[in-house]
Amino acid sequence: MHTHSLEPWQHRHVFLGADHARNERRTWIVITITTAMMVREIVAGVAFGSMALLADSFQMATHAGALTIAAAACLCTRRHAEDERFTFGTGKLDELADYTTRLSSPSSPC
Repeated sequence: MHTHSLEPWQHRHVFLGADHARNERRTWIVITITTAMMVREIVAGVAFGSMALLADSFQMATHAGALTIAAAACLCTRRHAEDERFTFGTGKLDELADYTTRLSSPSSPC
């Protein structure tokens, strides 16, 4: 019986950009700023009875949610980049997050 190794035909499927970690960190910063402004608008909207501030704060909530999905995808992509269970790499996680958040946010940061 012959025993053959697949190693000559295997290669890495890690396609993370050079700035992936920096972009992920910046995305979490933007999420923090967006959420803080959203909370301030809710408080001000309730305090001053402004329906416009409340409406804008709820829209900011959708942006914060979309950015959180994108940042979570960046995190998963980075953490599982070397995981062999992802046969073709983890880049598709970013693409799926970008597709999912397209209605609320212009594009995925990673």
